[in-house]
Amino acid sequence: MNFDNTIFNTIDNGIIILDENLNILAWNRWLEIRTDILEKDIEGQNICEKFTYIDNKKLKRKVKAALVTKNPSYYNVDPHQHLIKIKIHSINSVYEYMQQDVTIVPYDIDKKIVCLYIYDKTALCEINLKLERLNDELIDLSNKDYLTKVYNRRYFNDFAKKAIELAKRSEHDLSIVAIDIDRFKTINDTFGHIIGDEVLVTISDILRNTIRKSDIVARFGGEEFILLLNNASLKDATKIAEKIRKIIENTKIEVDGKEINMTSSFGVATFNKENEEDITSILQRADDLLYIAKKHGRNKVVSSL
Repeated sequence: MNFDNTIFNTIDNGIIILDENLNILAWNRWLEIRTDILEKDIEGQNICEKFTYIDNKKLKRKVKAALVTKNPSYYNVDPHQHLIKIKIHSINSVYEYMQQDVTIVPYDIDKKIVCLYIYDKTALCEINLKLERLNDELIDLSNKDYLTKVYNRRYFNDFAKKAIELAKRSEHDLSIVAIDIDRFKTINDTFGHIIGDEVLVTISDILRNTIRKSDIVARFGGEEFILLLNNASLKDATKIAEKIRKIIENTKIEVDGKEINMTSSFGVATFNKENEEDITSILQRADDLLYIAKKHGRNKVVSSL
């Protein structure tokens, strides 16, 4: 077919002319440059036979829709995000292949010919991806403790209210574990705040790595942490607390050739379904049990309904 080569080959988008059977009638310069396929080498070939990853039925349906309605038809490029696979050579791009939008426009209704416009939206996708990541980082910053990267008290309170409502509806157990690092002030005074921070981070990592994905850990301030254990009875929660206590007890931090011994005390309380108590009440009970653990020699787990 003869096309206006000036417009056809200078426009900054890919253009493919197809008949109703998806045979390629024209392939512009933009595509030649980016695919290394010359128009003379592809003209007359069926686009779905040449590029077997294209959904034949979907494309045929869209071409027919454009011809019948005499209006542009948007072609959804899922799942590949492209119609024609075009490699991106920039080392700065997060994508391996060009991200594309494709619109099918009636070109000659009588001859049942359509024009496919391929838009390169890679740059836009990269900007959106960066914004999504920045947004995720901001949410993470607002929900987590800056030093230890575990959740903060505000996030914990919001999460706990929802978890209690879920526990009521599904009638499953929910337990709270209050944790306090023993003699943390002595560590800070003896070795300095940098080592104190290392202790906080080390214990946070232990807590985070020991609980299940359905549970959360939060720093409530200073050397105090809280665990919320979903679907965990008092017996289960006590067992988890005891496991963590032993791991902390056996973990050493070395400073100038000396080992710092760490221990923690635990108070474990379980949601009382009969009294329908709120999170404040459970936290208070866990904190009271933690106080008993510290009062009776520290490095202990004390639990109660």
